Amino acid sequence: MSSPLDHVDQLSVWLKDAGLALLELRGPSATLRLVNDGASVHVVEGKESVSADAPSMTVRAPSPGIFLDRHPLHERAIVLIDANVRADDPLGFLQIGPLVLAVPAPRAGTVTDVLVAHGTIVGYGASLFVLDPLEGETA
Repeated sequence: MSSPLDHVDQLSVWLKDAGLALLELRGPSATLRLVNDGASVHVVEGKESVSADAPSMTVRAPSPGIFLDRHPLHERAIVLIDANVRADDPLGFLQIGPLVLAVPAPRAGTVTDVLVAHGTIVGYGASLFVLDPLEGETA
């Protein structure tokens, strides 16, 4: 099994070749930041934490499909505006043919907006929800 850091050397080369100053990759529990100062590329990594003044997060579709705010076998939306959710709680679903995939919350937070109506066809990366961080929670 490969480590997530196995490809940092190649990413560093691409960053420098492209003349970019910063590449930041964020995951649910860590951030990888590559900084190009012109002479070399530095790796800065660490745990990510969410503070009360952290910005809202837009939850995007992990694949194309039909957005469902409820499971096909249920009548109610799985989350409503102002609902508090934990990391990995399902927020909605994407239906791809007969397959129904959950759209998980990337972090704990409060759902402040549902951006897509039930039954809407969405593409990869479409904005689905807005999450505000919960006070005192860490990602």
